[in-house]
Amino acid sequence: MSPPPSLVTSFAQIPMYQFSGVTVARYELVLLATFLVLWATLGRWLYNDAKARGSEWAWQWGFGTPLTVIAGIDVLLLVVVIYLLLRNSD
Repeated sequence: MSPPPSLVTSFAQIPMYQFSGVTVARYELVLLATFLVLWATLGRWLYNDAKARGSEWAWQWGFGTPLTVIAGIDVLLLVVVIYLLLRNSD
């Protein structure tokens, strides 16, 4: 049984944008913006938490950890877990 025609979205109906010869769907832009906000928030949180705990490496944690997303989301999450295990729990 197929869905009613009104619920089926064809590729032609999705809003598209073109930047420097690259065509991007609107939903991809929303997803990218969401990831950028989460990425920046994670760095800010790590920096503030490390600074509040008196770490001399606060800026390295806050700036370096989000950069690990270049290696992949799984590496980023692994570094965050390592930070949570190594931080002072005073």
